[in-house]
This record gives sequence, C-alpha cells and structure tokens, in this order.
Amino acid sequence: MKTKIVLLVSLSVILFQCSTEEKIAKSPLWGVDYSEESTTTFVQGAIEQQNAGPKTIYIVNEGSLRPDQDDRHTIYLKFENGESLQLLVTKKTADSNYHFPGQESENQLLSAIFNGVPLELTESAISIQPRLEENKLHIITNVHTLNAGDFNGTLSRIPLLKAGN
Repeated sequence: MKTKIVLLVSLSVILFQCSTEEKIAKSPLWGVDYSEESTTTFVQGAIEQQNAGPKTIYIVNEGSLRPDQDDRHTIYLKFENGESLQLLVTKKTADSNYHFPGQESENQLLSAIFNGVPLELTESAISIQPRLEENKLHIITNVHTLNAGDFNGTLSRIPLLKAGN
C-alpha cells in the first residue's frame, strides 16, 4: 500500500512538473517580464503620419520590442492596413527617452524603416516606458523624417519578447 502511495505521489509530481508553464524571467534592462509571442496582437494605439501629403492615421494591429544584438533593440509595428514601421534603438541608460541624433553614451533612436524603406531621420525622439501593472511597455513616438513626414503617436501594451521568439 505504501509503495502505491509513493508511486502515485511521484507520478503526480512528475505530471505537475510537465504541466506547469516555464517561468519567464523579468528583464532588468526594461523592468517588465518577457512575454509570449501570442501577446503581440494585444497592442493598442495609433500613429499619425503628417507633413508628407494628407495626414494618415495608422491603427496598430501588432507590435513588440525585441532585442537584436548587444544593446540594440527593434520595435516592430504592424498596422491594420498591412503597412509596418520598425524603429531600431540602443539602450545604454535607465532613462526612458531615445533621441536622434543622440550621444554615444546615451539611449538613441538609430533608424526607422517604413514599409521596408529606410527613413531619413531628422531630430526625433521616442519614449519607451514600462507599465508594471500591465507587464508591457508604453511607447510615445515623435519621429521626423525628410522623405516621409512625421510619425507621432502613442502605443500601449507593447510586449517585450526574447530574442529569437
């Protein structure tokens, strides 16, 4: 009888271990936990493109922030109409602000790509703020370009993904 109980308890422990989800570690760099790929569709917000013809409002449909290499990270945004925007940043300090052009020792906005076309940035800034209550990031864009106008907007519920997800 004792053998059956020990066997059942052991089997229960093994099954419990197999059924629990892997804990996803908190990123000390961003202050929020890493999220699953499936959360990219929970993003909310819009970006207005203006000063390059008629004003266009892009409603975000998917988004994420993902590490690329070293201290570089890419913000991926896909809009309801299928168009996309990618912002490459480098994080060097605890500050939430990223500037173009920026100082080598500070956070910087390095580049922007709209629908696969590199944008010619002029003085620009974005802010990436952790929202601990949501375990997501909040991003404010104020991106100015020579070839595509300005991209200004507020995005919330941006998940932080691990590299390679």
